[in-house]
Amino acid sequence: MRSASLKDRYGAVALVTGASSGIGAAFSRALAAEGFTVLAVARRADRLAALESEIKKDGNGSLIPVVVDLSRDDGVDAVVRFVQETGLAVDVLVNNAGVGFLGPLETVERDKTIGMINLNCRAVVDMTIRFLPGMKVRRRGAVIVVSSVVGTVPAPWFSAYSATKAFDLYFGESLHGECVGTGVDVLTVLPGLTETEFQAGAGLRDYHSPYRSAQHVVESALGSLGKKSIVVDGWFNKFLAHGARFIPRGLLLALSRIVMRKELGY
Repeated sequence: MRSASLKDRYGAVALVTGASSGIGAAFSRALAAEGFTVLAVARRADRLAALESEIKKDGNGSLIPVVVDLSRDDGVDAVVRFVQETGLAVDVLVNNAGVGFLGPLETVERDKTIGMINLNCRAVVDMTIRFLPGMKVRRRGAVIVVSSVVGTVPAPWFSAYSATKAFDLYFGESLHGECVGTGVDVLTVLPGLTETEFQAGAGLRDYHSPYRSAQHVVESALGSLGKKSIVVDGWFNKFLAHGARFIPRGLLLALSRIVMRKELGY
């Protein structure tokens, strides 16, 4: 017997944040291919327009660009207004938008760090608060929170970023527990090093891992939706995320400090 498609299980409309590149663009492509109407939220209008044209050419589903900066205080309000004006109901929410900055805390511009916290944490919670109630009323829906393996370990010189991703991890996992029996599935995704633009934006070296791509992350996520509360993408990342639980915190911090110092060239 053929299992129900994601669209059959959850509805017709997916909203993806950080959709202009990387994991967000991969989520948008995959959900459009499943037949969803994708509301793609990002700052870069040109990237969203290109993605819209690509999906339209493929002929699977559709994508509607929503040009909004979620790091702004009024960002989520702008998205909610847009959705209300379309008359659509969000059935799948992918909280993917995120940014990170590498370096000693005091050397990163204060506005960048506060904007990162707004984007990585505040926007995730606020978007979920806005769209989760409708899913519960309809007794079906899904919320995906994209965290990171960095959220499972202390990361000196990446301190604020790792803290935001730890926040996302516990928020998503706890929300999963709240939503059991409501018809709404909640999944937290923990990618590791992935072939995206994130490394360059964060100041990390470009690893270009040959074994994990944005598509791999999305396949792991959508394949686990409704089956797990957390999915860690890739065997090496599973080792990092789960293995960290068995290492004393002091030793884990010391090891992390060595790795991060090497990354920065200190």
